[in-house]
Amino acid sequence: MKTVVSVTPLCDFRLLAEFDNGEKRIADIKPLIARGGVFEPLNNKAVFDRVYLEYGAVTWLANGIEVDICPDKMYQDSIPADMGV
Repeated sequence: MKTVVSVTPLCDFRLLAEFDNGEKRIADIKPLIARGGVFEPLNNKAVFDRVYLEYGAVTWLANGIEVDICPDKMYQDSIPADMGV
């Protein structure tokens, strides 16, 4: 199982995540936001930028609910940072 050790919000609703293997990857969160539901509040950039880590998972507090992304899924759906910055 992958673990995220640091996360930084970028422009255009993307995240720079560093994983426990030292790899840095960029994840585009727009597709999750477009699905709506619990991810819809992340469309507010102020909410999106308050991203934090909870037990190695990228997490937000949105409308009083913790919303997170499985680290393995985030790794799978992201690209190496040197390809996306």
